[in-house]
Amino acid sequence: MTFVQRSIVLLSTLLALSACKSLDKEEPPLCPHVSMLADSAAMTRFAPGGGQEEKDRQFKAELTSFHGVCRYDPEAKKMLFTLNVGIDAERYPALAGGRADIAYYVAIPAFYPDPQGKALFPVRLDFSQDSKRLHVTDDELEIAIPMSADPKELGKYEVFLGLQLTPAELAYNRQHREDR
Repeated sequence: MTFVQRSIVLLSTLLALSACKSLDKEEPPLCPHVSMLADSAAMTRFAPGGGQEEKDRQFKAELTSFHGVCRYDPEAKKMLFTLNVGIDAERYPALAGGRADIAYYVAIPAFYPDPQGKALFPVRLDFSQDSKRLHVTDDELEIAIPMSADPKELGKYEVFLGLQLTPAELAYNRQHREDR
């Protein structure tokens, strides 16, 4: 093949590919932006009735990672968002029994005040007898986000993760920001 013939073949291929692109369905919407809220990304739980001294601590927990993928389901008009969340925890002497139950939340402010805009996911921290630290990766969860009339708008939505805190735990975090 001569240079001119190769150029014609290449140009024809590029034109065919660009035509295919223009015949494709619309691009799927962007995945929502996911972030952890700083005030609820960590928690320190103290024994009931105690103070906030080192001896009163039961455990500390912190959201350390998340990984998510999403896919658009045009028939159901939903964005299906699959998420894995990682939590690190450290045990302190005031924790009796070696177990603690916590929860993290997934919230989409665009749906506020609808209660379905926030969901809680329980996690059990199960420290072995000789373990002071542990890492938990929660089971993969799938979240279905209903689409608005314009699916391209979904990329503007935000998804927030955090640990579900009591008012006292939230106040403690806000008072001790510099410690984290």
